[in-house]
Amino acid sequence: MKRFCFFLLLFLFLASCSSTKYPLSSQLSEISGIESLSRGTFFAINDSGDEPIIYALKSDGIIFHKIFITGAKNIDWEDLSCDDDFIYIGDIGNNRNQRKDLMVYRISLNNLIGYQYIDGKLHHNLPDTLRAEPCPLNYPDQISFPPKDSRMNFDSEALTQADGKLLILSKDRSKPYQGLCKIYEVDSSNKPLQIRLLQEIQLKGLSWLTGSVTGCDYFNNKLYVLTYKRLYIFERRQGQFKLLLKKNLGPIQQWEGICVETENEIRIVAEKSRVGRQKMKIIKL
Repeated sequence: MKRFCFFLLLFLFLASCSSTKYPLSSQLSEISGIESLSRGTFFAINDSGDEPIIYALKSDGIIFHKIFITGAKNIDWEDLSCDDDFIYIGDIGNNRNQRKDLMVYRISLNNLIGYQYIDGKLHHNLPDTLRAEPCPLNYPDQISFPPKDSRMNFDSEALTQADGKLLILSKDRSKPYQGLCKIYEVDSSNKPLQIRLLQEIQLKGLSWLTGSVTGCDYFNNKLYVLTYKRLYIFERRQGQFKLLLKKNLGPIQQWEGICVETENEIRIVAEKSRVGRQKMKIIKL
């Protein structure tokens, strides 16, 4: 009887933490960010190597439209986010910490007319092109390009919109590795961008490969932070982020983007790598 109860509890636990996986098109082999346009429709981008394109996806990861972004270059696009007025794309990849041309592209949502489902089929009139407004980005605490090995913490793959500001989270490449993620807060309402270092958070990991931030999202006063190995959830309290939950994601994958739909449903995406193909995974918390 005890053994039966144990397996029943184990089954219920696993069911409560269940996940669903979808393969992604080879066009998204370097997917680096995903964002919800509305329930059931998503935007995604690739990082360096692709043209400046936003991919529109169905909930199963199928591409149904592509939007070419004029006025922009994809040097190293790493993440995207939306608010009620704009799409924000972070050209913030900076592996060697030496870039002086970091950029946030701001794209008006006024020309996104919409879409609808009729008889189970998706009908849309999304545009083929959108124009971006470039907004140069400079970290206030970076003086040297590149900095010393012990201060290699100006790379980023994570951007989200939170309480009217953008948050950019750094990817620690310091030697020796420290596991520190810097959270910058960006006021994008004016140009030039106003950016300040908000706080630092400590993440678990033996190196940048297992412990560094690769994506983030903000939902209901909580910051969801993604690495190749773990998902961290921080709650905002009096302007600062406090760790609320940490979840292992299983065998290491090159998870690059995260989109929170509800507090119980999260989508993460992985690019193609030596540890697996490009994919989308839905996590039920």
